[in-house]
Amino acid sequence: MIRNLDMAGEFYTYDGYAGMSEYIVLGLSRLGVQVNLLPFKLETDGLSDEMLDIVAAAGPIGAGPLLFNSWVRPELDRYSKHPLMIHTMWESSRLPASWVGPLNRARVVMVPTRFVARMFRDSGVTAPIEVTPDGVDADVYPCVSRPEREGVTTLVVGTVVPRKHVDQAVQAWQLAFADNPTARLVVKARFGAEGRGGLTAHDPRITIVDESEPTRGILHWYEQADVLLALGSEGFGLPLVEGMATGLPVIALSSEGQGDVCADAGDLLLAVAPSHWEDVYEPHLGHCGVRGVPDVAKTAQHLRWVASHRDEARALGRAASAWAHKERDVWQKPKAMLEVMEHHWPH
Repeated sequence: MIRNLDMAGEFYTYDGYAGMSEYIVLGLSRLGVQVNLLPFKLETDGLSDEMLDIVAAAGPIGAGPLLFNSWVRPELDRYSKHPLMIHTMWESSRLPASWVGPLNRARVVMVPTRFVARMFRDSGVTAPIEVTPDGVDADVYPCVSRPEREGVTTLVVGTVVPRKHVDQAVQAWQLAFADNPTARLVVKARFGAEGRGGLTAHDPRITIVDESEPTRGILHWYEQADVLLALGSEGFGLPLVEGMATGLPVIALSSEGQGDVCADAGDLLLAVAPSHWEDVYEPHLGHCGVRGVPDVAKTAQHLRWVASHRDEARALGRAASAWAHKERDVWQKPKAMLEVMEHHWPH
């Protein structure tokens, strides 16, 4: 059994990898594993007291198992001579060619969705690949009772980069609510001007928020919304399950990693198939296959349904919340990861 584990990664609250790191660490610790942190980025604001105790106890790298939790990045080279396990993901149909070699040196690669597992194999990863889904914390994202209110507030959560498809979200919202003075759109980005990606809004009904919030979740933004647009090409799609957990009806792109939840949750979501596929080219990484682009007209149709069927939309959100809390419980992830690591780490 694994009793001690070094874990390299980022640790802070307002990012997918970095935020999930805390749940992995705490979950493993509660399962009896002494986790030693090897941070290459650490921000303590918002971390739990339990996590801060583990941060304070961190020391040098040991001789036992090592888990690298991040994308394939230069920091991985620090551990090139150290046997390790990797938890990572990618968001289009093909891995960057430069990722394949480092991943194949891992004892096991853990990914959050079946989509990522298939795509890794198709891209040439021959190391063992295991799916350990991400999830949502019901204490941070409970089902919220929203008051009756005039108009519909639509929420988008994500940085303004091409794969998040914020432009398509804005287009769909404008198509659905062009002449509706009570409609509102909130785009919740982060990382300041960089995360805003140059997005501006001349429509006074649109609010763009780009501050990084070092808090335990962003429930306050989900509480203010009546519907969530989750239209990004994702490795998993945390905002999708966060929105579901809070009881929002969610309109979701059903390709890439979000396709797993769309398939598993079925009609508890308002799914949007891609209208077409776009080539993916990443600077310094090259061509990475294709990704789905959400159908703007279908998204607008779903938005109009939510606006005209408020009671049915709320009922859909409540049912989705129950599903998310049961089927994507974040505390199941460290349990699954420990089983995988103990299976693949030599005894």
